[in-house]
Amino acid sequence: MSAAPQKPRLQTGVVLKALVRLVVGVGLFAAVLSWLWQAGNQPRFEFVAWAWLVGLVGSAIANLVTARRWQLLSETMTPTGLPYGVYFHHLAWTRVLGQFLPSLLVDLLGRTSSLRAAGSSAAVSRLLAPLLLERLLDLLLPLALLAWTLAARALVWSEQVAWLVLISVVAGFAFVSTPLLAPMVNLSLRVLARIRRKHADVDTVARVDRALAWRITGLSLVRHFSVVLQYWGSGAGLGVALPAFVIVAASPLAQLAGLVGITPGALGIQEGGWVGALSWFGEPPERIAVFVLATRGAMIVNFAILAVVSWHWRKAE
Repeated sequence: MSAAPQKPRLQTGVVLKALVRLVVGVGLFAAVLSWLWQAGNQPRFEFVAWAWLVGLVGSAIANLVTARRWQLLSETMTPTGLPYGVYFHHLAWTRVLGQFLPSLLVDLLGRTSSLRAAGSSAAVSRLLAPLLLERLLDLLLPLALLAWTLAARALVWSEQVAWLVLISVVAGFAFVSTPLLAPMVNLSLRVLARIRRKHADVDTVARVDRALAWRITGLSLVRHFSVVLQYWGSGAGLGVALPAFVIVAASPLAQLAGLVGITPGALGIQEGGWVGALSWFGEPPERIAVFVLATRGAMIVNFAILAVVSWHWRKAE
């Protein structure tokens, strides 16, 4: 009887924390924009339809390959077998929801709850393992590319040399990370089993052959550069078409900032990453202001479109 009144208080606490994080994010976002407005000239906005469509294509490709990676990891690490469309739709709508609620909570618990609602019989804790592995993959690649960016700036490489080194870095990442995927998968399953106080058995060992590992790595690479395409198209869609080298070199810092789930969608934090990176490459404040507004708006609009278009895929057949 005494436990009954605690539930509303816990729910209220969760809601209040979410509201506080949203307010903090909006405050940081407003502070970044205010600084850019005061530091530069009057921002100019120009809608370019074809460029915005390029950004939408980038979002669609990112959602396609990330959903496929999620499906492959889930089917490898859990007893889950759902149609691909379930993953595509639920990934898109959690991307939208994550712009207003704590992104880490939405990305992990929201996506696992979606699979459960679609018919997966796996426990929520078990479904978390593939998502945590995804976040690790999405952390390692931007870190490698950030090292490339820092080296390109410190050593004053020409763009031609920098592009050649980038190709080498991406190839090196693929050849190093692919053999490590199977140990990473099984280590995460064993850690999960220990947390759940179960002994390691056949249920905690997943078979990850070389072909699957290469597919996961390839999907991770396509995901990263399709997100870069999304960023470019979003900015160009409002009149700020960044040079290819600048957007590729600046995006790792913004991607890493976006993984910080303190505010919804890393609101204000990711924009700070963009400001630091683009300022380093000489972009004026007024162009950065337009760019960060465009990228934030595109995250909501593009993935909302994808969620609506894939609505009929939301449930397993």
